[in-house]
Amino acid sequence: MQLPRDLWDDGESRQAARPDAGAAGISPEERRLAEASCLVRWVLPRPVGSPTCLLVITILLSLLLDPAFLLTQGHQDLPSVEPNSSLNVKFDPKKMQLTWDCKENTTSGHCVMTHKEKGQIKKQMKRCQCTFQDNSLHGGVTLTVEVYVNQRPISETLVYTNPGKEGTAAQNFSCLVYNADFMNCTWAKGHAAPDDVQYFLYIRNSTRKGERECPHYLTDAGTNVGCHLQDLSGLTSYNYFLVNGTSRETGIQFFDSILLLKEIERYSPPHNITVNCNESHCLVRWEKPRTRKNWSNREFQYQLDIWRRSNSGHSENQLIVVSGDSENRYNFPSPEPRGTQMVKIRTADARRAHWGDWSQPVQFGSEEPESSLVLVYVLVVLGTLAGGLACGCLFKRFLGSHSLFPPIPRIRDKLKDDHQIDHQAVLCPPATRFHSEPRADLRLKPPRLPLPGPLRT
Repeated sequence: MQLPRDLWDDGESRQAARPDAGAAGISPEERRLAEASCLVRWVLPRPVGSPTCLLVITILLSLLLDPAFLLTQGHQDLPSVEPNSSLNVKFDPKKMQLTWDCKENTTSGHCVMTHKEKGQIKKQMKRCQCTFQDNSLHGGVTLTVEVYVNQRPISETLVYTNPGKEGTAAQNFSCLVYNADFMNCTWAKGHAAPDDVQYFLYIRNSTRKGERECPHYLTDAGTNVGCHLQDLSGLTSYNYFLVNGTSRETGIQFFDSILLLKEIERYSPPHNITVNCNESHCLVRWEKPRTRKNWSNREFQYQLDIWRRSNSGHSENQLIVVSGDSENRYNFPSPEPRGTQMVKIRTADARRAHWGDWSQPVQFGSEEPESSLVLVYVLVVLGTLAGGLACGCLFKRFLGSHSLFPPIPRIRDKLKDDHQIDHQAVLCPPATRFHSEPRADLRLKPPRLPLPGPLRT
C-alpha cells in the first residue's frame, strides 16, 4: 500500500524519520513499522475532524489489521532457520572433530552428537569446529551444527555410518588386565565375515597422542582373534580400542569401544597372609596386592574363606567379605582347643565384585583331639588282634607237632644209667610220659646153660 507523496513532505522532522526504501537490510515489515510511525507523527498535530486525519486513521488501521503484519510481530522473537544454507560439514572420527566452513558475521553456535546409547551430547563452537570426547562410533551417530550468521541461525546435519557389509565386524570384544602389567583382548569373527577376513587392533589413550597397534596377535585358523600386551605404560585411565578388518571380497565394518582400565583389571591375591591366635580368638592379617596403579586401601574389598580341613576338602563355613577400610585385618572367635584350620583370601574392586584368584591356603591351629583319640583306639585294636592271631598260630603249631609225632620210649642202659639224662621227662608232661625205670619182673636174667655130664667110655 502506497502512502500519498505529500505525507512524506510535512516538515523536516517527518523527512528525517522517513525510512529509506532502498536501504540495504530493511525488510518489508520494518518498512511498514516506519511508515506507521510517520503517520502517527503526522496525524497528531492535525484536527481530529479533518478529512486528512480520517484518511490517515483508516490507512493506519488497515496496516495494523494486516495478517502478514500481525504474523511478523508475533514471531519476530523466534527467527526461522534458513533451509537452503550449506556449511559443508565434515567429521574426522580419528580426532572426534566436527568442522564446517566459517562465514562472515558468525557470532556463536553449537554442535550436537546424537548417540544411540548416550543420547544427545552438546558442545559449544570454538573457531568453527567442535571436538567431542572419545565415543564409540560403530553404531553410527548423527551430527548437527547450528550457528548464527547476522543473528540468524543456520543449521546442517551430517549422518555418520559404519561403512562395510553388515555383520562383518568383530564381535564379543573384551579385554582383561591381570598381574598389574599384562592385558589380553579377545574377539570373535563376524557371522557374515568372509573366509579371508583379517582383523587388526589399535589402541589410543585419552590424550590422543599415543596410538599403537597390537604387538602380538592371537590367531585361530590364520585369523587374528586376540591380542596380548606385556607393556601398559603408555595407557591412561580410559582408552579407545578400535578393531577394523580387511577382505578382498567385501568391505569390513569396524568395532570400537571405550574401556576404563580400572574396570577391566582383575586383582591378584593379597600377599604376606599371617594368622595369630590366643586362647579365644584368631587374627588374620594381609597386605594389599600389587596393582597397575597404587590405589588406597578403601578401593579394595576382600573375601575370606576360613574352613576346617576335612576329607572332602570343601569349605565348611560361609564366605566373609571384609572392606578395605578394616586395615587389612580380620579378628574372629576361635576358642581352644582348636583343630587344624585354613584360610585363603581373594581381592576385588570396592565398587564391583569382580573377584580375582584365591591365594594359597594358610594353615593354623593344631591337630584335632578327636582325630588323635580315634587313631590311638584303632592302633590298640589292631595291635591286640595282631598279637592274638600270632599267639593262636604258635599254639596251634605246637599242639599239632606233638599229636602227629608222639615220643618213642627208650630202653635204659644199666651201664650208663647213672650218667644218662631222661629227655622224655623234660619234654613230655607227667601225665603222658612213659616210665623210664625198668620193672623188676622185666629185668633180663642171664640164661642158664646145662652143665656138661661125665664122659662115658
